[in-house]
Amino acid sequence: MAKEEGGEVKQHEILEKPLPVILDEIQVAANDARKAADEAKSAGEKAAEDVMKRLRKLFLKMAKNITEELGVGKK
Repeated sequence: MAKEEGGEVKQHEILEKPLPVILDEIQVAANDARKAADEAKSAGEKAAEDVMKRLRKLFLKMAKNITEELGVGKK
């Protein structure tokens, strides 16, 4: 509790709300946090998948070039 200039004690805003309202607000915030975490996880997985596709393509190209240089692929 903090005192205002007039000497009155001012309670924090949360103390003026009923407990069910506070719990509802916490639940909403928790759901928003879960949704944000799921979206971040999905974005990370997609980014990792894209990187792996690029690496596979690069390694296949390297293998092809090496094979051609060694003459193994020529008849």
